[in-house]
Amino acid sequence: MSTVAEIELAIERLPPEDVRALQEWITKRTERTMGRKWTSEELVEAANRMVDEPDPERAEALKDEIMRGFYGLADA
Repeated sequence: MSTVAEIELAIERLPPEDVRALQEWITKRTERTMGRKWTSEELVEAANRMVDEPDPERAEALKDEIMRGFYGLADA
């Protein structure tokens, strides 16, 4: 098993085209693992629903949904 330092060193030795390919792979992997970030329209719609929600527990749940959507932790 490689240590983080060994992995970092190996990455630093890669040619630029391989670094770009690695960056693309990491981006795709992260999106697949985490989900996607919501669009500004989706965030605004959810925020409006949260503000209009009379039930405090449901409003809190909407707030949590908004946070996941903002940070890209929402379901893909």
